[in-house]
Amino acid sequence: DEFRDGLQITCAHRYLEEALPGLSRARNIGIHAARAELVAFLDDDAKASSGWLRHIVEAFSQHEAAGVVGGPVRPIWAARCPAWLTPRLQSFLTIIDRGDEARLLAGEEWLSGTNIAFRTRAVTEAGLFPENLGRVKGLLLSNEELLVTRRIRELGYTVFYDPKIEMHHRVHPDRVSQSWLRRRVFWQVLSDLFTDDQLQPCRADDDIRQILEFLMKLTPRYRGAMGLFIDTDDAQLFEAQTEAISALARLLATECGDWRSFLAEGQQ
Repeated sequence: DEFRDGLQITCAHRYLEEALPGLSRARNIGIHAARAELVAFLDDDAKASSGWLRHIVEAFSQHEAAGVVGGPVRPIWAARCPAWLTPRLQSFLTIIDRGDEARLLAGEEWLSGTNIAFRTRAVTEAGLFPENLGRVKGLLLSNEELLVTRRIRELGYTVFYDPKIEMHHRVHPDRVSQSWLRRRVFWQVLSDLFTDDQLQPCRADDDIRQILEFLMKLTPRYRGAMGLFIDTDDAQLFEAQTEAISALARLLATECGDWRSFLAEGQQ
């Protein structure tokens, strides 16, 4: 295996192979195999800061009620950060900063799966990662960390953020493109609807209005479906385009009927 052969791990470790694809499934396999009280996750294109594991252990030791711990994710730009990439859209590239103070996170504040750790018993009690979410094949489904964190909170655990638990994550050049971000924003809407059964994709009038308002900002030539896919150097216009794409995703989910089953088939 090319990936395994390229690993340079000096500490004792086990390498697990899983035939079925899926990020959430792979994480669950790792949790089942874990023997320690804590489990931590990072990406294969991420670089942990000095003392990363030590700071994780310290955070759990100092906060006995914490079920989830994590920290910021700083970008390693493989290509220059473009001027049109607004702070909101940067979050879709897993760039996370909750501030310089260590604190408990509230409500729906989330941590990135690129830099997150759990008490093994907490994530197990919560039912592990939902395998109908997370990246599989070409589907950009997400929110698996959000959902498992929400369930851990419901069990009475807290979520703790510590800026010392720092991760640096490579931003691939193909993701610093408007075409990829349009896809990512579209799939985020479906992920949100997948995650929350109470969230209904039926704000048709508002969504249609939002799409039309965006299209009217364009020259007449692009005031059609093409306008949702054109690139622009204008940061505000691209922001508005991604919001219109979110509205389109909600409309399509409304019209699709049993769209959750449709997506589930695509994961097979």
